[in-house]
Amino acid sequence: MADLTSSPQGVPARSGAGTMLSLAVVVTGLVLAVTAILPWAGVTAEFGLMGTEFTHAIRGVDRGSGWFVLGAGIAATLLGVAGMTRGRLFTGLAILPGAVAALALAMFLTDPQDWGDRLSFRIPGLVDVHPTIQYGWFAALLASVLVAALSATALIRRPRPLE
Repeated sequence: MADLTSSPQGVPARSGAGTMLSLAVVVTGLVLAVTAILPWAGVTAEFGLMGTEFTHAIRGVDRGSGWFVLGAGIAATLLGVAGMTRGRLFTGLAILPGAVAALALAMFLTDPQDWGDRLSFRIPGLVDVHPTIQYGWFAALLASVLVAALSATALIRRPRPLE
């Protein structure tokens, strides 16, 4: 049995739980897209004599993997909207953009071209330079996992029998 019921106009209507699940995918997809413009990493220099610190931040869209996360967020959002109007299979397909975003986030951390930027060095008492992963990367990872989990829920959720 499908999770669709007929409306008085003869148009299939979604169940409340399926619509809420699709709406959750839409919201998390939008959050995933927004995380691409947040700072993902940086190089922090701490100056001991002056007691100051300087951080140069790198946003997600400053690298190619950020654009993949942005596109995955938009794709998940569109699939969630399609799931609200067409059926839960479209919501379930949003698992693919969630997986692509998680892969892009992993590739961001392992990009061999950035090894020079990520080297740490320290002169005790004077300067300490080290790479940092910032909140935007963690927010993107959380959003990609949520998109995938919500989409998987849409695929495995059993519909209620029609009464």
